This record gives sequence, C-alpha cells and structure tokens, in this order.
Amino acid sequence: MSGHYTIPTRIRLTEAQREHLYWLLRERGIELDDLLTELVTDYLSGQPLPPAPQPVDRVATIREQLRIRRSQLRALRSQLHDPHNPPPEWLQAMVAELEEEITRLEVELRREA
Repeated sequence: MSGHYTIPTRIRLTEAQREHLYWLLRERGIELDDLLTELVTDYLSGQPLPPAPQPVDRVATIREQLRIRRSQLRALRSQLHDPHNPPPEWLQAMVAELEEEITRLEVELRREA
C-alpha cells in the first residue's frame, strides 16, 4: 500500500459491542483494519481541510541560525586561545566548519534580503 500509513490504536468497547463488531466483520467478510480504514476515510471526507501552513519567514530563520552559530563560535574560540591548553584538532575543525557555515548563511541572507 504505497502512500498509506499505519496508525496503531486501541478501541474501547463493552463486551456486547465487541461481539456485535465481530459479528459484523464476519457478515461482511472483512478484517477490522479494513472496516476502520473505511470508517475513518468516510468521516474525514466530510470534514474541512486543515488551514494551509503559514509561510516561513526565510530571513528571520536565517538570522536566527546566524545568531546561534555565532554564539557557538564565540564559546569555542575562547578555547582556541588558551595558552596553557593547546586546542585539539577536532576543536579547530569544528571552529572552521562553524566559520564556513556562518559565511554560507551570510551569503544566503544577502540573497534573501
């Protein structure tokens, strides 16, 4: 079933309701999941569609990402210049990656603005 999703659920019925349901399933010759799919599909077809998602403010998103990356970079740079503890290579690589990411975001912000 390409494009379909399975949603595990629990149905609470009285014993009489459960027996009635099983009888209906036997009478119709269908499985419970097929009946529930049919019921939910019919129900949803009569309901309004959800509102469209709000457009994403790309400039605000990029600015927020820049703020976060710059803050991370400030925290890491202080560790780069400790004269008593030389920085490990992974820290230098992380700082370089953050600098590249900040440059990329700045270019993207200029294009969007």
